[in-house]
Amino acid sequence: MLVYLDANIVQYCADYQDYIFGDSSKTPIGKPRFKKELSALRRLIEIERLGDWVFASSPKLVSELYAGRPTICQTKVYDLLQQYYGASGWDEAFLIDAEEIVRIEGSLKTLLLRSDDRRHLAEAIALNASWFLTNDAGIVRACKGRDLPIRVARPSECIEEISLGLFLR
Repeated sequence: MLVYLDANIVQYCADYQDYIFGDSSKTPIGKPRFKKELSALRRLIEIERLGDWVFASSPKLVSELYAGRPTICQTKVYDLLQQYYGASGWDEAFLIDAEEIVRIEGSLKTLLLRSDDRRHLAEAIALNASWFLTNDAGIVRACKGRDLPIRVARPSECIEEISLGLFLR
């Protein structure tokens, strides 16, 4: 199973890695909704160790991550994501074809998403991802109830379904 993390989620993983990757039990300070999503990301990392799945690193995602002048800490996490994804072999099994992305993007225009968000979602679909995780409420709302070949949710909204899938194997 492939999970596509939106750029904001990957950045949270970099900025709060001590908490998300389980090195610290201290919850970062923030709004309750933010704490909930960070805790869900931590749980996803724990679950990932039990499952057979991969976190995606698409060209659009990598481009967006590095465009924001990342810190050294963020760069290390972004590099690890790319290495992990490359080692998984997923990038060779599901090559990104520019024409296919354009076709998929066109089919997503009815969602009325920003073009960058549409591109991320199109790449996730082209990569045959099962999940597209984001904290962007607009993306989640636009995709809710739509017949898409991918599930779009906040990290906290997917934990139960992903956990259940592991136990049904």
